[in-house]
Amino acid sequence: MLKKKYPLIMVLAFMVIAASVMFVHLYSHEKTKEIFLDETEKVILLLKKDFLSDTVNNLIMEIDSLREQKEVVYQLNTDARQRRFVEEYYVSEEEFASFYENRFRGDQNQDLWTAVLINEETDELLYASEHLEGDTPTEVVEELEETLLSKGEVRKGSLRGIFGVSITYVENQVKEEVAASIRNRRFSNESYIWVNEVLNFEGGDQYAIRRVHPNLPETEGTYLSTHTEDLAGNRPYEEELQGVKENGEHFFNYYFKKLNSEEIGEKITYAKLYEDFDWIIAMGVHVDEVHAYTEKVTGEIEGLTSESVFQILGILLVILLSGLFLIQVLEKARMMENQKTLLNEVNRDLLTGAETRRSGTKHLEKLFQEYQRSPGSTAVMMVDIDRFKNINDTYGHDIGDEVLKKVTRTIHHMIRNTDHLIRWGGDEFVAVFPGMKEEYLREFGEKISLEVEKIRIESSEKPLKVTLSMGLTVFRSEDRSYEDALKRADLALYESKNLGRNQVSVF
Repeated sequence: MLKKKYPLIMVLAFMVIAASVMFVHLYSHEKTKEIFLDETEKVILLLKKDFLSDTVNNLIMEIDSLREQKEVVYQLNTDARQRRFVEEYYVSEEEFASFYENRFRGDQNQDLWTAVLINEETDELLYASEHLEGDTPTEVVEELEETLLSKGEVRKGSLRGIFGVSITYVENQVKEEVAASIRNRRFSNESYIWVNEVLNFEGGDQYAIRRVHPNLPETEGTYLSTHTEDLAGNRPYEEELQGVKENGEHFFNYYFKKLNSEEIGEKITYAKLYEDFDWIIAMGVHVDEVHAYTEKVTGEIEGLTSESVFQILGILLVILLSGLFLIQVLEKARMMENQKTLLNEVNRDLLTGAETRRSGTKHLEKLFQEYQRSPGSTAVMMVDIDRFKNINDTYGHDIGDEVLKKVTRTIHHMIRNTDHLIRWGGDEFVAVFPGMKEEYLREFGEKISLEVEKIRIESSEKPLKVTLSMGLTVFRSEDRSYEDALKRADLALYESKNLGRNQVSVF
């Protein structure tokens, strides 16, 4: 009788065990799913925040870089115009005053230059740009000094002329270029960057102007109010303003319509204050993108089957770890790609401190374009370290690197801030000297050669002597591009080598 009960007991025990296992499995599955989704959403939100802040901060770096480039370019333009005025010193004061005024009145871009001309002997204001507001020469000069980014000054007898490009003009140019760049940017997740310019940091109905907004371009130029509420009753502009005032940057959520759609969704937004322009630069991503991802993961989890409880738990654990790891890997890959892009745009050679060939090529092209617009004298020098391969072979690459660094440092000490020294490749360098006249080329090259010969490098081997072979030329009116000048400099360099090295040749 007892034996007959064994099968029934075993079946009942199996059912109890199976039910218990299934209960544990379903319960643990549900709990695991909740934990997984919660942690996954946290990680995704964190990565989204990193993406938003990195993108905005990269844009701010681009703005700073663009401003620096503009400052250099306009100072070069100002220097060129100053040299042109100096060339007219031989005329009378009356003729010089007329030439000075006509030079600015006849300029195609009237907004570009700000200038004054005064007679210091009579304290008379002979010419002033229309937008200057001072009544007396002293007031006008003081106003001009405060507003110029680049400055040039000329004196002819009792005449004194001051001119340049104003800070406002350059900043307006930068703002226009940055705004155009923002409007043309595209992001895979339909996010975008926008800019609000703060007029009143205390807030109010017209506390800011919407400067750039790719999602609502028709609203650009309209006033914003900190009293504006979204669908949930939040005041996003007020929160944004307070956040950047307190910390310079701020993360916050609010409801706004999606890109190219009338659908309203919750956005997580990062905003940062660019103080120089009173710009709040912001970027956001809709939160439902995160929810959509987690819902997709939920469907995949529900669709999983398993042959055993331990296998299911193991698979869930692997999925959890794999999902988190995959997100980390993808984000790391994206960050590395961003870093790689930034590194590719670094303009300085890490070993020598000279400009990279990529950066130098841009400067050569700009200087040649300026030469074509306003012909002056721009010299180009090509330099090669004599027997550099023998130095590496004899003394080692560490000594070779030291030679490169000391040669670069020596040349840098002999040139101006407006000149450019470019590491063209290996031990070959190219230098550009705006304003250097052709008759001084040989003398200047020989001075550099003499200074380089003074270089002393400690070595356990035989004494090391460093010499240079040089080729110099200037831009010509018949040149089609800067490369024509480089070819001449290269031919001159080749001639120096044929003459036995440690020579200076001028083409």
